[in-house]
Amino acid sequence: MDKKIHSLVIVGAGPAGIACALRAKELNMEPLVLEQEKLANTIENYVEGKKLFGVVGFFKRSPRELINFYKDDIARAKIDLRENQKVVSITKKDDLFRVMTENDGFASKAVVLATGVQGTPQTLGIPGETKKHVCYILKKPKKYSGKNVVVVGGGDTAIEAAVTLSNAGAETVLSYRRPEFFRAKELNVKHLEESKVDVRFSTNMATIHNKNVILRDATDKREEIRADAVFILVGVVKNTGFYKEIGLELDKDENVAYNEKTLETSIPGLFVAGDISLKEKLIAPATYQGFKAASSVLMHNAKRN
Repeated sequence: MDKKIHSLVIVGAGPAGIACALRAKELNMEPLVLEQEKLANTIENYVEGKKLFGVVGFFKRSPRELINFYKDDIARAKIDLRENQKVVSITKKDDLFRVMTENDGFASKAVVLATGVQGTPQTLGIPGETKKHVCYILKKPKKYSGKNVVVVGGGDTAIEAAVTLSNAGAETVLSYRRPEFFRAKELNVKHLEESKVDVRFSTNMATIHNKNVILRDATDKREEIRADAVFILVGVVKNTGFYKEIGLELDKDENVAYNEKTLETSIPGLFVAGDISLKEKLIAPATYQGFKAASSVLMHNAKRN
């Protein structure tokens, strides 16, 4: 275990974690950032062509440009970023946190959880869902050009994937269980309406076969749709087990409870920032929360000393 006592350990290197680290550095702290994969991994996995909503200075610029911007800032600020460091436990003893990864351990006066929405992809629980052509993330849309693809879901991720696949040359059907969209961004819906995507409202996928799927509508009428690939993009099942193991208090919706003014959780000195605490999962508010969390840590450490 690292013998150094850090002023702050940040778990997660997305927009919130990066903003928290940079602000902490401005406040003369030496933050340590632990990321289980790589810097801005969620942005790295954005659907090709995804827009950067509300990111000042990046209108019509690519996610890759934003990631490079983050990398440059981290390097200039000389932030201690450790990638491929999955945190497996956080405990507190003698007013110090012990943050353990799979192969190391770190002591810190304060911790900020900026882990984003952790969880596993939501499944449909239908026959055929384990087939090889069923996916839960879209990475290379161009390889589906000329193929028949069915996307399931009605949120921004599903809509963006459907539009991207259609623009890449795939014959795309979007199946959504509700009669209309109710939580998708207006701009995404506009892009969908302008695309060639065949939207099937009020439908549920019943079965997945090797070359087709069966959709069921509100009257239980079934229709066979050709499908060389199926993308199930209906959200994630939150992994609350880790939060419970830490000892964090959760609210009625199984989200981490925290003080909205300071971002401090039920454990003094442990703060949250970004998608782990935000209802609206956007880069701009996540960045603000990261900035705010660093200031709260400074106050916490000053009182502690």
